Amino acid sequence: MYASAVGLRSIPPGHSRPVPRTLPATPLDEAFLDLRAVSVLSVHLEIRVAGHVDTARLATALARAADAHPMARARPAPEPPWALRARWVLDAPLAVEVSDDVTVARDELQSRLPDDRAVAVVVARDPDGDVIAFRFHHAAIDGRGALRFVASVVDAYAGRRLPDAGLGRARDLRRLAGARGVRDVAARAGKIASDAWGRAALTRVAGDGGADGPHHAFVTRRLEPGVVAALRGSRPSGATLNDLLLAAHLRTVVAWNARQGARVGRSVSVMMPVDLRGDDESVANLASYVAVVVPTRDLADAASAVAAVAAQTRAVKEQGTAGWIVDVLSVLVAPRGVKRVMPRLLPLVEGRFVETTILSNLGPAALGDLAEAGRVREVRFSPPNLSPRMAVTLGVVGHDDGLTLTWRSLRRDIGPAGLEVVARMFLETLGADRG
Repeated sequence: MYASAVGLRSIPPGHSRPVPRTLPATPLDEAFLDLRAVSVLSVHLEIRVAGHVDTARLATALARAADAHPMARARPAPEPPWALRARWVLDAPLAVEVSDDVTVARDELQSRLPDDRAVAVVVARDPDGDVIAFRFHHAAIDGRGALRFVASVVDAYAGRRLPDAGLGRARDLRRLAGARGVRDVAARAGKIASDAWGRAALTRVAGDGGADGPHHAFVTRRLEPGVVAALRGSRPSGATLNDLLLAAHLRTVVAWNARQGARVGRSVSVMMPVDLRGDDESVANLASYVAVVVPTRDLADAASAVAAVAAQTRAVKEQGTAGWIVDVLSVLVAPRGVKRVMPRLLPLVEGRFVETTILSNLGPAALGDLAEAGRVREVRFSPPNLSPRMAVTLGVVGHDDGLTLTWRSLRRDIGPAGLEVVARMFLETLGADRG
């Protein structure tokens, strides 16, 4: 059995002005709050610095960043089962834990959601430079929000001025991404129906027997700038670098299952987060999701796989179908007690409505130095496994003109050794295993 990481010790939080406020949860927030019943919804983001972190100074920086971004202090308010809306209380404490083992700290932090606080932080001491590992609860803060918050923590640590972002302007989801008319409704309904049809006989990532330990396992690989530039240069006309990554991820699922002697269905699907913010800098949960569902026959070679993926991602951009989740959740009116049990019904419908995997690409992380702790040498990110049927996810973040890729698995299905194989197969499939 796994025991909690030893050597963790708490650092008192820094002083900050209190935020005695409550805030209505959005329908998107509620959906993630209710998924707690079946998944550990941790957004994983960490940075490695060149030197060593002063934990008291970091605790003060956290408090300053939370003043600028109040959702960092969010925790769910108690709610009766007959309530129609969930609410956030914006008064959760922020503190820093310390560990002497980077791997244990990462795995254990991301595998637990002890009290539903929006943010938890561990500093892992390491001779090659300390690691600051953040765990964000996805119901409160998504990947892009997590990156914005970490940037504010870095700036606060270094004594730089922070934006007065407050709670942002983007919590009215229907205004932000709701259907604007019949054409939008038709396009979104068509996308939902097409995806459901395409998921017939969907491929699930096969397990390898798993391993004992924390709920999640992690493996990271770095694509250096020269490799990234070569990949950009190899893109077919009309395809993006993200399309190449999505296609390689889908093809890796097929290759992994074949290696395991496991079933490969008629299709493979990947869930792709889409940011709803526009130019808003909100630290909040504002990610919609679209499915890319590809027939297995189209994944036989790289060219056909990229073409199939690019056609779908291009249509999503042109037709604006990423807002479908806002439309669906906004009309779903039911007492909170009813909504809380709905995720437990997923096994009845997940064959048609739960993707094979996730690939989330945060884009470039522009982070300054941390004063005496030095520059940020590395950034890692991974999205949560949103369903017990989603054995593997992949997170991508840019830094110093390269890309860092982090695979996350449900350890009971695929352990660290198997995840290493998945990463190697992906790089071979992408053509990025050399250079």
